[in-house]
Parts: sequence; structure tokens; C-alpha cells
Amino acid sequence: MRRLWASFRILLVLAVWPGAVGYAQHSAAPNPPVQTWFASTLPAWNADTHREADDALAGTFTLQGVKGTVPRHADGGFDWNWRGPNDDPEFAWFLNRQHHIPALYVAWRETKEAQYRTALNDQLRDWLKQNPRPAHYSFSSSWRALEVARRAVEAWLPILFAPESSAALDKDVHDAMLPSLVEHAIALRDDHSFSGNHLITEMTGLAAIALAFPNNKDASAWLDFALVQSQAELKREIYPDGAETELSNLYQQVALLEFQKFADLLNISGRAPDAAKFKPALENAWNYYAHTLDPTGHGPLNNDSSIEDDAELVQKMAAIYQRPDWLYIATPGKSGTAPGGLPSEYFPYAGLAVMRSGWGANAQWAYFSMGPRGTDHQHADRLHLSIGGYGREFLVDNGRYNYQPGPWRDYFTGPRGHNVLLLDGRGTIPPPDSVSAPAEVRHEITKDSDIFSATAPVAGNVLNGQGPAYHTRTVYYSPNQYWLVVDRVLCAGPHQLETLWHFHPDCIVKRDGNLIYTDNPGQANLGLLAVTVPSAGWDIDLIKGRADPDIQGWYSPSFNVRVPATCVSYSTKIQSPSTMTWLIWIAPPGQSVASSQPDVAKGTRWAR
Repeated sequence: MRRLWASFRILLVLAVWPGAVGYAQHSAAPNPPVQTWFASTLPAWNADTHREADDALAGTFTLQGVKGTVPRHADGGFDWNWRGPNDDPEFAWFLNRQHHIPALYVAWRETKEAQYRTALNDQLRDWLKQNPRPAHYSFSSSWRALEVARRAVEAWLPILFAPESSAALDKDVHDAMLPSLVEHAIALRDDHSFSGNHLITEMTGLAAIALAFPNNKDASAWLDFALVQSQAELKREIYPDGAETELSNLYQQVALLEFQKFADLLNISGRAPDAAKFKPALENAWNYYAHTLDPTGHGPLNNDSSIEDDAELVQKMAAIYQRPDWLYIATPGKSGTAPGGLPSEYFPYAGLAVMRSGWGANAQWAYFSMGPRGTDHQHADRLHLSIGGYGREFLVDNGRYNYQPGPWRDYFTGPRGHNVLLLDGRGTIPPPDSVSAPAEVRHEITKDSDIFSATAPVAGNVLNGQGPAYHTRTVYYSPNQYWLVVDRVLCAGPHQLETLWHFHPDCIVKRDGNLIYTDNPGQANLGLLAVTVPSAGWDIDLIKGRADPDIQGWYSPSFNVRVPATCVSYSTKIQSPSTMTWLIWIAPPGQSVASSQPDVAKGTRWAR
């Protein structure tokens, strides 16, 4: 009965869509500029595309780093709801985005081997047969709105508008995809998300279908709706300092690329005035994205993020927005024009301080997180500090790993996966998800030094006689010399205090008394000295790749990937308000950490 109703709906769509039957007979696309744009998004023919197409022949897919072969039903069709070998809903969602479909088309186009064309049509036909649009809102693998948008924009429209589409697609498949795209549009209009990167992706998908098929009687209404939603979301989602409210470098990229795609589609469709409405906020947000890059070409690994080639994207945007300063940042000074002002910057709504000694490839760089938690994809990273220099990363955020609930997710999102202070095993109380005014922090940037300071509460445990406390972390940076980190804890009664410092997995980490240092031959190395020694002394532990009894010492550069990395734990007992001071410096290649230890007299006087 469900499939009968789906067939009736498709017939109904054909009846109310003027020209739909003509499209089903492979007539020319109604919007040639959009057709050309979508065809241009097809993947390049290379070894990766060939491999993806060959795997797809056998129903094997590598999604977010996880490879699995989809089980088949008795009739040979895929189980499109399969959650992969790790029983992860992300696998099923990504499977239904159908990233492999353009790869199959390109493989057929380049080789003219029938197996690719057969698989392309069989898999599309199978999906269409099994997955009619639900009658009500759905969070299913096939009809969650985010997957609907990505499937339409990144898989179906590119092959429908490809130059050899009519030869590649069987008529019944082509004719079924067109009314299904209308169903996609209806789902995006009626069942979209409420906010965030999901909403803008979905509105871009709705606009793409409307602009691709402007003769559809509802196309104008779809586009108007998508424009209103996207403009409102642009105002909600981008802070005045350019940060996207999720405060994740990865999801800043995701959201901006979708806003940019929407604007690009409007421009090529002759709607420049509508596209122009996106430009001021988008340029501001891309400016934030560019100015938070480190000299290796990566942005902060904050909240749910992965290591991405951010510099390449910034170079592309520098050309679009004619910003030679962005190009200068993305190419460590090799091209473009140096940004005006001092290298270090503070972004008041994000509460993010970026410290740097300059714009070159060997510059020192750090970020200090003092602001809101983020509206989604949050981590407990309040007062976290990351540091790098000379083309290396030293003290790092540990990444996101995956979204599966459980101890691993708790570790990577929790305070124990960040460079923070714990009191009785607890991190600070999370800040608000978002703010309407700049975060309340101290920030001073001069040509000689930077000072940033913020305070956060720590919950107590009355049953254990542990009252609430406050942690103030102050970071003093003397460019090209050192960082002085001062942790002040205001508390009463006994507490177990632990400070965590996570090192990049490439670092060879060693200890000499209260000094922790990296010892990578021929490279720059970092020194971390506990200047303050509490009365109870420090219990120092170097932990790497521990899974039991608790998880510690791991790093995740990308989704579903984790590698052992050294975490240094300094722990002690305190009885009253206490101050801990840390001296951090980078020894250039060819110099030892010990011989390059800086004079901190000025910083010490200030810290007191």
C-alpha cells in the first residue's frame, strides 16, 4: 500500500508539473547556466574516483573513513538503512547522500564500460523503488532533510545535467528521478531543520531545485522561502566578529560553503541583487576563517572539528572576494599583501584569542578559548590553550573522533580531552551556548605582548565537603619568546587539582623533573615548565594511548580516526586558594630546549 501511494504521488507530481513529461523525454534543461554549474561539480577522473566507482560495483563504500559492503535484500536491492560495520547512523546517512553515484557516471563516461552504467541505473532504480517520501516528517536514513539536500545537490542534479546524461541514464530511471526531485523539494520546504548548518544546507538544496527547474509551478515560492530562511539564518548564525555560532572550524567551513553555494547559484541565474545580500556577512565570516588559520594552513581544532586544508579554501575565497590579505595569510607571506594591524587578534563574540608572532611559515601561533560553548557540536573546552610554531603543532585540542555516544565520545568532547584544569575530576561549568554581546574577558594586544584572561566557575560536591570554586586562567604572550600561563583557583577546603597538557602525536615527549619537553631531532621543540611547585608537590604522569581504566592520551585528526598521543598530567592536592604558573617556549631547530629557556622576569612580575 505504501509503494502504491508513492506511485500515485509521482503521477500526481507529473500532473501538476508543467513540462514534466517533456523532461522525462530528455528535453533540454530549463536553466542552462545552472545546468553547466552542476555539471562542473562532477568529480575529476582520477585514481580515487576510479576506486570509488569500482567499490560501488560491489556495493562497497568508504564513508567517513569506514569501509563496508552493504547487505542486500532477497531481490538483490541494497539495505539503504544499513548503519555500517560500526552500527553508526552516520554511515547510513552518508550512504543515502549517494556520493558514489557521480563517481559511477564519471567512470562510465571515461571508460564506456557497461558495468558502470548498469550499476548507476540499478542503484538509482533500487533507491527510488525502496524509498518513497514518507507522508510525515522523517529523520530516516533516506529522508532526513540534510541527506535530501546533499543527495539532490551533490549527486542527482550533477548527473541529470551532465553532457552525456541522456546516454547514461535509462529512461525509466530518468523519468522517476524528476518527480522524485519535486518530492525532495517538498520535503525540504516542509520538513527542514530549525537552524544551524543543517538549515542552510537544506535551503541551498531547495533553492538549487527551484533554480534548476524554474518552470515548476512552485519553483518561485520555493526560492522565495529559501531566500527568507537563509537570510534570517545568516543573521542568526554569524556573529559580528565573523564567527559561526557553532564555534567549530569545521562547521564554520560547512556553513559558509553552503551560503556561498546559494549566492553563486543566484548569481549565475541572473539574480545578482539577491546574491549581493549575502556578501557583507559572508565576507566577514570568511575573514574570521582566514585570520584564525595557523601557519601550517589549518584552523583551530575547536569543538567538533577535523584537520582540513583550510588554506587552500582561503586562497579560493581570496580570489572571489579580491582579498590579498587573505592570500597572504594562506600562503604564509609568499603572495598577496600583509594584513594591517598587529598579528595577534581577539574575536570578542567567539571569545577566541589568536596569538601569533607574524605571518610567515615559521611564526608562532596559539589560540585560547574563553567564549561561549557553541550552539551545536560542543566540547568542554573552556579555557583551553593550543600552541604551535616553526611549522609544527605542539599543544593541541584532541579533535572529535566520532558522534557515537559512549566513553570515547565523552573523552573527546569532555574536559579530559583538552588542555584545561580539573578540580576533583571536574572541569569548569559550561558557558552559555551563545551570546548577544562580547564575552567578558580581559584582552590586551600590543606590539610587545598579548594578555588574555578569563574566569569560569567549577561546580562543587557538597556531599564530599567540596564547595564551588573559580578558575581564572591568564595567558601572557611575548612574541617569539614565550607564553606564561597563570592558573588561579579560588576555593575553600581540600581539593584534588589536575592540569592536563595534550601533545600532538608527532611529538616525542620527555620529562626532566618539573620540565616537560619535546625531543624531535632536527626540528623545533617545545618546553613546558611548572614554575610553581605546590606544597604537596607535583605528581606528574605521561599517558599515551590508555583505554583502561579510563581513556586518556589520544588524538583524532579526522572522523573515525584516533591515534595515541602523549598527555601530561600534573596533579596535586590543595587546601586553599592556589596559583600555578606555567612557562612555555619553543626552541628553534638546532637549539636545545634547555639552552633556549627564556628570561621571564617581566612576565612573572605581571603575573603576580
